[in-house]
Amino acid sequence: MKKSIALLSSLFFLIACSNNQNLSKPGAKKENLALSGDKAVYNSIYQNISSQNLDTADDKYIKLKTDYENSQYLNSAADTLAVVHMQNSENILANFYLQEALQSNPSDDFAKFLLVKNQFLAAVKNQRDKNYMNKALKALETDKDLVTSQDDIIAANSMLNRVKLDMAYSNKQISDLYKRQNKQKAYEIYQDKFKQLGVNVDDVYKP
Repeated sequence: MKKSIALLSSLFFLIACSNNQNLSKPGAKKENLALSGDKAVYNSIYQNISSQNLDTADDKYIKLKTDYENSQYLNSAADTLAVVHMQNSENILANFYLQEALQSNPSDDFAKFLLVKNQFLAAVKNQRDKNYMNKALKALETDKDLVTSQDDIIAANSMLNRVKLDMAYSNKQISDLYKRQNKQKAYEIYQDKFKQLGVNVDDVYKP
């Protein structure tokens, strides 16, 4: 997460530098007057995050999106709010902002990686919910292919394998329980689920 926060800080810095450079361009004063409205809303999002007023920050994002739908700040604001909500384990809200970020900038590699990480964190938190885990696994298998850098690919595959291991271990425990109870059909069903995940639980979870 330190990498995420550092990158966000860089985003804010680069935007600030870009705005300063625009002041020296012909017609910059007129252009900056036009941009002052959305920049003010963007700054208020950051200020409210800093003071931990996340509800207000969320409201300000909606204002930014509604009043300035073509704003250059939308992508950075969405990325920022996604990270904050991930830190608070609010994975549904984080996912909303990541989808927003990718809608405003489909080539946002940072948001693509966070999408995978957010799905992983939500899966770990809800690992007792079998239906949720099945959906999370499918989402991870699809979205891990969005990331492009080698480091992100390695991390995404590790997260996917961790989810598979958790699911496989759970299915193996259930199948072993049914075997002890002489419920052959149920045992075979969960053995099949265990094998379909394609991971060797015994290499990780030792009895």
